[in-house]
Amino acid sequence: MKIIIFLILLLNINGYMLRNKKDQIKQQVIQQIRETIKNPYSPLYHSSYNRLAYYVDTFGPRMWGSEDMADSVDALVEEIQTYGFDKVWKENLGDITSWKRGEESVTLFEPRQYPQKLNMIGLGWSPAGTVKAEVEVVHSFEELKNINVQGKIVCFNYEWKGYSSGVQFRTNGPKLAEEAGAIGTIIRSVASVSISSPHTGMTNYQNIKYPAVAITVEDADMIDRMRQRGQKVVIEIKTSGQQYKTTSDNILAEIRGSKYPDEILLMGGHWDSWDVGSQTGANDDGAGVLECLEALKVLKHLGIRPKRTIRFIAWSGEEMGMANNGAQHYAKTHSQENHIVAFESDLGSTKPYGFGVTAGEKFTQLVTYLAQEYLTGIGAEKIYPNAGSQADSGALRTVTGTPVMNNKIVDNDTHDFYFTYHHTAGDSMWMMNADDMDDNVIAIASIMYLIADHDDPIPKN
Repeated sequence: MKIIIFLILLLNINGYMLRNKKDQIKQQVIQQIRETIKNPYSPLYHSSYNRLAYYVDTFGPRMWGSEDMADSVDALVEEIQTYGFDKVWKENLGDITSWKRGEESVTLFEPRQYPQKLNMIGLGWSPAGTVKAEVEVVHSFEELKNINVQGKIVCFNYEWKGYSSGVQFRTNGPKLAEEAGAIGTIIRSVASVSISSPHTGMTNYQNIKYPAVAITVEDADMIDRMRQRGQKVVIEIKTSGQQYKTTSDNILAEIRGSKYPDEILLMGGHWDSWDVGSQTGANDDGAGVLECLEALKVLKHLGIRPKRTIRFIAWSGEEMGMANNGAQHYAKTHSQENHIVAFESDLGSTKPYGFGVTAGEKFTQLVTYLAQEYLTGIGAEKIYPNAGSQADSGALRTVTGTPVMNNKIVDNDTHDFYFTYHHTAGDSMWMMNADDMDDNVIAIASIMYLIADHDDPIPKN
């Protein structure tokens, strides 16, 4: 009996020592990741920022299907091929329909004595056309139902209460206004804070008949005040946007897992951007893409091969919102693969403090344990359940039920910093911070490594 008790105690001690050793290894890997990224003499120090600056400066905005987008994809693939990953490839989306803007303007004729050009930007999928008419201001879709807008231009001037409070008017407003009889649509820019900059974005409908544009917050309020005084407001909208046939590619790269190579952790962002400035697409979402790429790169640099495959992706076509964009294409063509999680970085790149997770209870519990056990030292241990879904990762979850995650970064509840620059010419390298980008690389690399190298089976749903 004494021998049996001794053997049981010995096994328990050995098990404890083994677990403790594995914990120490994980802690050491996290520390190595941090030290490698934060060391000013390391080739990976500020690498995500510097690579982002190169692509933003060299190629400019990356509108879906444009030549600039295609050239930047080819250049990024060529660069990634030098990193030594197990596999690097492109996946073509086939024939796609994209959109490009042309000359456009909004001119205020009344009540001004002389015509006044207003700062504006056409919405994605807005057709070419010129309309001049009286303007009626509405503040909600319900109000639209109760006002006669036949033959008029509708101006949606809503109250900002976060992105969802405004984006509904941009995506659905033009179609609903047309159905009510309007011959043009003006949207108050979907912006938290404005410095007289218009914010673009797509409307959900490719087949609207009349021009749809965004104007600045300041001018939307001005038109609202004019109408409240009973003044007649007359505006002319000119647009020349066109749809055209083209193609585009997703970019993928991976480190194959050592023990479970068919279990895949997907991480990335969207490489396309809007077209409104000389550098648009720095924050949305070039930074998110390159932070995920650098996360994979640092694991390769350190010689780390986790048990499961980690796959990087640069999705194509998120901004235009089409059914055949890169996220939908990937979800359809890779639905039979065993995805453990899909991680997307597309909400900015200020300092990270944790992760959002949308998944079943057991997967959420696992990520919570890993983050609190190993990521407190880098300040990224907070986990937010039911807050991990985004546009591109969400496409895969819709098809396969895959858990999804994102990085939570310093901002307020309505992401006012992010949406100050969102879809404007102000989305540029000026708003980026190299140290914050490094912190995001560290956080993403660490959580992906911890999940990919977890010893036990990972619950998906």
